[in-house]
Amino acid sequence: MHFFEELGEVDRYLDMHVKVRKRMLPYLLGAAFKLFKMVSPKRAVEQVIKQYAYTQQMYLPKTNIELGWNSKGEVVGRIINCPNLSKLRDMVKKAGLDIDPRFHCEIELKVLKELAKEFGIDARVETEENGCQFTGKLG
Repeated sequence: MHFFEELGEVDRYLDMHVKVRKRMLPYLLGAAFKLFKMVSPKRAVEQVIKQYAYTQQMYLPKTNIELGWNSKGEVVGRIINCPNLSKLRDMVKKAGLDIDPRFHCEIELKVLKELAKEFGIDARVETEENGCQFTGKLG
């Protein structure tokens, strides 16, 4: 991974991935979303968060996804005991690689943080031992 970082490939990959995901948003959220976002930004953000949690169920069991709102009005999402991270951790161990398997999580979290900006969400993302956490507030 360090070799690709030195070449700048990791940053270029992330930039391209974010651009593609941003272009997909209108198709994923429906044509009326822009209007909905203008009329009721808070409701639009809630809808985006719920949709994101729903799409995560394609990759993760629902029992591993926590979603809620804290007392500060921030949305808090967590992936706990992530089976994808567990599988990756096993592969890294079997291959004898000296890398932190959470690098995969960090890529997705960087993309999520960039997408959150599209909706005016100030996002904080961080990896945990067996998952990750996303905290966001309408800016």
